[in-house]
Amino acid sequence: MLNMEAMTVKAGEATQSLVTRMIVAGQRWQENCSHCHCVNGMKICQTSCPTLHCLQDEVKVYEPHRCCPVCRKEIVEQADICRRYTEVRNITQAGCSLKDVPVNYCSGRCPSIATVISQEPYINTDCQCCSYQLDPASPVHFLQLPCPGGGILPVVLPVIHSCKCSACQGEDLS
Repeated sequence: MLNMEAMTVKAGEATQSLVTRMIVAGQRWQENCSHCHCVNGMKICQTSCPTLHCLQDEVKVYEPHRCCPVCRKEIVEQADICRRYTEVRNITQAGCSLKDVPVNYCSGRCPSIATVISQEPYINTDCQCCSYQLDPASPVHFLQLPCPGGGILPVVLPVIHSCKCSACQGEDLS
């Protein structure tokens, strides 16, 4: 026999109610998503879900009020997609510096896939990276960094015009 206690606490209330229930050896019951039974006075619970095979553009997710995961299309947040960002930086070089310089950069996700095929090379990959394109009209800015002794240090800063997903360069994908 197994003596089970379940406690119920209602939101916003300080009261609690205890419910006690006796379970006989071998008896089976369900608790939420688990199937339970009593063995030698111990509660043994298991959750069993069918094997799940999601499609290529789907991911396994657990949804509220469901016991087993389901496949859903992956939703890429707009902020996660490869795009151009601008941040304000302080540029420092050789002791000279310039404050509050707007600098563009690329960041975000791009699609990539590796699939098995029945002939050589047996694995087919298509990997894309978030990459940049320089401004065609003005690919660089020439900055003048003031130095502590009163001098000026010229610095070249690339100007990123746009960002896009393109084939990754310089990676050994074998």
